[in-house]
Amino acid sequence: MRLRLSLLVLCAGGMFADVGSLIPTSKQAPDPTILSMEEMAIDIHIDGSNARVNMRQIFASHAPAISEGNYVFALPGGALVSDFAVWDGPVRIPGVILERKRAEELYENIRLQAIDPGLLQMGESDSDAGRRTTVFSAKVVPIPPFGTKRLEIEYHQRLPLENLISYLAIPLKPEAYRQQTVGRLWITLEAQSVHPIEAFEVAGKSYPLQIQEKTANNVRAALEVRNFILTEDFAVTLRRAAPGGPALMVAAQREVAPEPGYFEASLLLPREAPAASGPPRRVTALFDASLSMQWDKLERSYAALAKLLTSLRPEDKFDLFAFNSAVSRYSASPSPGGTAEAEKALAWLKEQPLRGSTNLNAALEAGLGAVDTGNAALVLFSDGGASEGEIRSGKVADAYARKWSASKKPRTFVFAVGDDANVNLLRALARNDGVLETINSTETPDFKLNAFLSKLQRRPVAGLALAADANLADVYPLQEQTYGGSEAAWVGRYKQPARTTFRAGGTQLAVALPAQESAHPQLPRMWAKARVDALLEKIERDGEDKATIDEIIRLSRKYKFVTPYTSFLAAPRALLRPRLIRPGDPVLRVRTDKLISSVVAVFPFGLVKPLRFLPGEEIWQTRFLAPVDMPDGTHNVNLVLRDRNGNTYKESRTFVIASKPPVVRSRLDKKTYRAGESVIVRASASASTRTVTARMYGVAPVALRWDTKSLTNAGQFTIPRDIAPGRYTLTVTAEDMAHNIGSEEVSLDVLP
Repeated sequence: MRLRLSLLVLCAGGMFADVGSLIPTSKQAPDPTILSMEEMAIDIHIDGSNARVNMRQIFASHAPAISEGNYVFALPGGALVSDFAVWDGPVRIPGVILERKRAEELYENIRLQAIDPGLLQMGESDSDAGRRTTVFSAKVVPIPPFGTKRLEIEYHQRLPLENLISYLAIPLKPEAYRQQTVGRLWITLEAQSVHPIEAFEVAGKSYPLQIQEKTANNVRAALEVRNFILTEDFAVTLRRAAPGGPALMVAAQREVAPEPGYFEASLLLPREAPAASGPPRRVTALFDASLSMQWDKLERSYAALAKLLTSLRPEDKFDLFAFNSAVSRYSASPSPGGTAEAEKALAWLKEQPLRGSTNLNAALEAGLGAVDTGNAALVLFSDGGASEGEIRSGKVADAYARKWSASKKPRTFVFAVGDDANVNLLRALARNDGVLETINSTETPDFKLNAFLSKLQRRPVAGLALAADANLADVYPLQEQTYGGSEAAWVGRYKQPARTTFRAGGTQLAVALPAQESAHPQLPRMWAKARVDALLEKIERDGEDKATIDEIIRLSRKYKFVTPYTSFLAAPRALLRPRLIRPGDPVLRVRTDKLISSVVAVFPFGLVKPLRFLPGEEIWQTRFLAPVDMPDGTHNVNLVLRDRNGNTYKESRTFVIASKPPVVRSRLDKKTYRAGESVIVRASASASTRTVTARMYGVAPVALRWDTKSLTNAGQFTIPRDIAPGRYTLTVTAEDMAHNIGSEEVSLDVLP
C-alpha cells in the first residue's frame, strides 16, 4: 500500500464517530433512521483561559423495540470530562465516579435488569488504552421503542493563547460525506477575563450568534435555530488587549474553610516584535508511515508537513525521513528549501509504502544522525505508537534524551495527530528543547498548526517560574514552555487565608487570598487534574504501583472527573452501593452529600442505629450484627438523613447476605508441561466473585482476570526451570465480596 492510495481512500468515509452521536450498537456509524438528534443545547462559560462546556442532547428512537446505543465523542485536546448524566423518562440520573473495573461490572449487572445506566470512560478497552486516548464512550440502555433518550455531558478545557488570541472550537461537523441535522439547537456563551478583551469573533460562518453584551471584561452571546444542518464546527476567538509589559493576575477559591484553598496565577506576556528574516534554517522532518497513521491522521500529518516544507526559503535546508518498520531517507544529503524541492520531496513521500510496525527509536536515531549543525530543528510527525524495537515509552524517551545530549542538540518539535496519540511519550521527547502540539480527530488544525510552525523560528521566554512562598504548596505549571504573546500559568494550593506575594517573570503581585470564594469554581478540579497528570506521567515512566493508582482514583472521585482508572456510571443510587454481608458482619458504610449532618439506619430485623461520620474517609459508618438465621439474599435497609438546615430525607439501600462460598470451575490447555513452559489457566466462578487466584508450589500466586474474548477469567505463569519433574497440584480459589472462599484443584505433570 502506498501513501497516495491511503490519502485518496480517506475520502471514501470517516473512521471515527461524530462528536455527540448516539450510535446503535448494530451500526458502526450514526444512523438517523434509527436514532436521530432532536435537540441540542450547549452552554459555554469562559473564565480567562478556562472554558466549561455543558452539552444536553435529546435523541429520538425510530426503532419498534428496546435498543442499546453507544454515545461516542472525541474531546478537544486537554479537555476534561467533569459530569455525565442520562435521563430515565423525567428522572435525571447523574453519574458518579467509580473505579473503572467496578463500574464496568455494575453496568453489566444493571443492564441485565433493564434499568437505565450510562457508563462513561476513557477509551474502549482498559486503563492503558485510556491513558492514550481522548475518545470517550458512554453505553446507554435501554432506549425505549419510538421514545427519546436525553444525555448530558460537561467538560472543561484550557484554551491555548497564541499571539494574545484564544481559540475555542466545539467539534460539531460530521465526518466526510455525512450530514447531521438537529431539530433545535441552542447555544449560549459567556466569556469573562481579568485581562481586557479587545475583540470577539465567531470563526464559523454558518452559526448566527447574536452578541448581547460586550465590555472590556465580559462578553455574552446566544443563538437559537431549528432544523439546523451541522456543516462546520462552532468556533470563536477572543483577542486580549496587548499589555505594556508582563501582567500577573491571581484567581483563588476556597470551598471549605478548614481545608487548603486553590489558586491559579497567570502571567500574560506582550507580543514579540516581528523577527527579521534570520539566518538559514536547518530542519529534519520524521514522518510516521506506519499503518497506525492511516486515514485522518495520515491526511492531517501530511498537510502539516507540506505546510512546513513549502514555508522554507531557498537558503534553508531540510532532510526528510519516512519510517515504519524501516527508515527511508529522501536524499543522502540535506536538500535546499523552496517550493520546487518541497514538492519533489512530498511526491517521494507519497510513494513510500505503509507498513504495520513503528520503529520509533530507529527513526529518532536516524534523525539525530542527520543533524550535522547547531541551531537545527528536528520535527516529528507521529502518534507515538512504538510497536517495534524498543516499545516501552520510558525507555524510548530516556534513550532519545541520552543520544540527544551527545548530538548537536536539535530543538525537538512534535506534531501529534489522533485521539490515540501517546501524549506522555511525545511530551517527553519534546522536552528536549522543543514543543509538543496535539490535534484530535475532531479539531480544526489551522490555529494550532500555525502557532506550532511559528515556534520553529522563535525561542520561549526563559526564566519563567512561580517563586516559592511559605503559604503555597503543590504547585504545577499548566504549560511546558511560554512564548511572547501567550500566557504562563500555574495552579496550586494555599494553606490559609493570608496576604501572599506571587512572583513570576520579574513581576510580583500581593494578593489577600480569600477564606471562601465562589467566583472560580473550576480551580479545585484544575489543580486535581494537574496532579493526576503528573502521576500518570510517573506511571508512564516508572510503571504502575498501587499507591499512585489509589491516589489517582481518590482525586478522580473527590473532584469528579474521568481518568484512565475511573469511569462515570449513571444509575439509580440504590443500585450503586450494594454490599455483600455474611451473617455477623458488623459494618455498614454509606457515602452522602456534604450537607448531610446525621444518618440513622433502620434494619429489616428491627434494629435502629445511628451512623458515625469518619472525616478522613468522608463516609458514614456503623457496626451491627445480622442475625445468624437471616436468609441469603438481598435485603433493604432504610436510611433517615438530616441536613444542616434540619431537612429530613429518606432513602433505601440494599445489602446482600451471602453465606455460601462461590463455585469455581477451572481448566488448563493441556496436562503435561516441561520446565520453562507457560501455563494458561482459565476459570469460571459465581457472579458474586471478586477475585480468582491460582497457586502452585514454586510459583508466585497468579491473579486470573476477565478475558472478554474467551469469556472466562484467565491468567498465565511459567514453570520454573529448576523445578523437579513430577505431578503438581494447582489450586484455584475464588473469593467473593463477603470474603467467602471456594476452590478447586487440578493436576498437571512436569516432564523431565
